[in-house]
Amino acid sequence: MNIFNEEGLIDSDAQDILYELGNVGLGSASITIGRIMGLRLHIGVPKIAPMDEKLAEEMVNFNGKFGVMMKFQKTLNGSMLISMKEEFVDIVIEKMAEDKELICDASERMSLLQEFANIICAAYLKAVGQYTDMRIYVKPAGLEEITIDNIMIKYNKAICIDTGFTVVYENGEFLDNVGRVIMLPDEESAGKLIEPLCD
Repeated sequence: MNIFNEEGLIDSDAQDILYELGNVGLGSASITIGRIMGLRLHIGVPKIAPMDEKLAEEMVNFNGKFGVMMKFQKTLNGSMLISMKEEFVDIVIEKMAEDKELICDASERMSLLQEFANIICAAYLKAVGQYTDMRIYVKPAGLEEITIDNIMIKYNKAICIDTGFTVVYENGEFLDNVGRVIMLPDEESAGKLIEPLCD
């Protein structure tokens, strides 16, 4: 199935399938995050678009400077990006740290953040893999500077499947749009994800 139609836009059927994959992936990841954090998450509406400078700028402005990036291996080309606002990063680190005295240590914070991103990514891709009947592999997480130039150089041919989430507390209070899980397959890989789900 072609990702793009004759007008150069993402085909509507392809967009529907990628939208569903974003829902399925983050739906599974949100359950895992909820168990780890003891929090409930509200999943946003997936956004499907080809990577361009406007989208890259939005990704950069979301959390300021850094995100956790994991590259696909073997079956797909592209990456997963876990992007979180600083207020949520602090919550994640506090919840995951076994030794609370270490949470101010920069290397310990980085290790905990990468571990958390690996867990999210594993849950997301396991669900997508079951849905598409594919084995999807990624390289372990690494912190990557998120700049417009960096994104456009590495991912200018990617299809962006961007799904955000909000934290909801038991008392009804919430932290709005604190994180995003973004799948960035190239066009060929997006086609591989779509093909098993076409009628």
